[in-house]
Amino acid sequence: MRKLAITLLFLLALIGNVHLAEAQFFKKLGQRAEDAAKEAVIRKTEQKVNRETEKTMDTILDGKKGGKKKNKRSSKNDNSEPDGIYEEDETTNSSTSENEFGIYSNFTFIPGNKLLFYDDFAADAIGDFPAHWETGGSGEVVTISDSKDKWLSIVRRSGYMPTMENTLPENYTMEFDFSNNGYDPGKSSSKLFLAFLTKKAYGIGSGGTSANVELLLSDNGLNVRNVSNFGGEVKVKIGDFINRVMPQHLNTTVHISIAVNKKRLRMWVNEEKIIDSPNLLQANIGNYFLIQASDILPENGHFVGISNFKIAESTEDLRSLLLKNGKFSTTGIYFDTAAATVKKESYGILLDIANMLRDNLDINLQIVGHTDNKGEENYNQTLSENRASAVKQLLVEEFGIREDRLQFMGKGESEALDDNTTEKGRANNRRVEFIKL
Repeated sequence: MRKLAITLLFLLALIGNVHLAEAQFFKKLGQRAEDAAKEAVIRKTEQKVNRETEKTMDTILDGKKGGKKKNKRSSKNDNSEPDGIYEEDETTNSSTSENEFGIYSNFTFIPGNKLLFYDDFAADAIGDFPAHWETGGSGEVVTISDSKDKWLSIVRRSGYMPTMENTLPENYTMEFDFSNNGYDPGKSSSKLFLAFLTKKAYGIGSGGTSANVELLLSDNGLNVRNVSNFGGEVKVKIGDFINRVMPQHLNTTVHISIAVNKKRLRMWVNEEKIIDSPNLLQANIGNYFLIQASDILPENGHFVGISNFKIAESTEDLRSLLLKNGKFSTTGIYFDTAAATVKKESYGILLDIANMLRDNLDINLQIVGHTDNKGEENYNQTLSENRASAVKQLLVEEFGIREDRLQFMGKGESEALDDNTTEKGRANNRRVEFIKL
């Protein structure tokens, strides 16, 4: 009997230990699940923080506010909300924003606000070398099919430099239309170098310490190949092989945009940012700009040309100009020739204006259109009004700014800022002005 009692006690203890072990097992299992859930939350939080950090860093480098925005506009007559409710949209990566600007909705380039150089070759005779450029080689002004503009034809191994009174400033932007043709299968390739020099020269090798962007033209496409700097003043050598091939940009025309902020250089081809090098222009690199051709051979059917070339200094931002002067003007809102259609390259500057208005709800603006003196006075007056109206409508319909905060008017050619007898002067006069109300 005693043995039976001992056996029963042993079995009860064993069962208790099993239940205890089982409880401990499930407790550990539950703890692991809880830890895993916490870890998942932490990972998700870290990922979100990383995304926000990347956006913040790009904001710091770009000097812009806000990431990709999604507009939830209320009706025009509903003044109970500020200019739309904007929230981060993490569901899309950008390239297909559904508004008038389409893929340009990621175009963050903002042109400088002080025009330093402009040439559309309008005053140059066909067949002549343009008056406001320099070269040690050859080149001529030409016309091409499907374009109303004149173009500087770039050939062989020549170097081309815009004539400027002073060296380039620390912060500036550069834009031009770039056309190429004749690069078909079986034909030879060509190179083009966008070079930033420390001293004036018509060839990269004579320009001192320098940096350049290499473009390759072949039957594969337009290829942004290398970004590099070299010379005795370079402290950190940069030689990046980008090899960004764009077959869609072969035998056609694209828009090149470049922004220089001290050492940093960014470059866009149409809407796509191809280069963002924060330490490329070291020492005195960038005092001068040169386009260097290599093996662009007309006898092989090659054509490379540039037009509508513009350099503008980036001084104060729009917000500080408006607060200090009560107004600002920009030549960076582009329109189709003799029309009020806003070009897609204008997206960056319009977004900057919209952001300024969102951040300063007490500011209302009058938008004023100005033209040069080409054409009849009445025609220019109407054109300037239509362009100012088009800018207002875009700010309302595409960027969510309340309509009652914006007015518009046109002044035609009546308030010229510059000499209408020069290309640069006319470009300065074709502007959109914003006046604080």
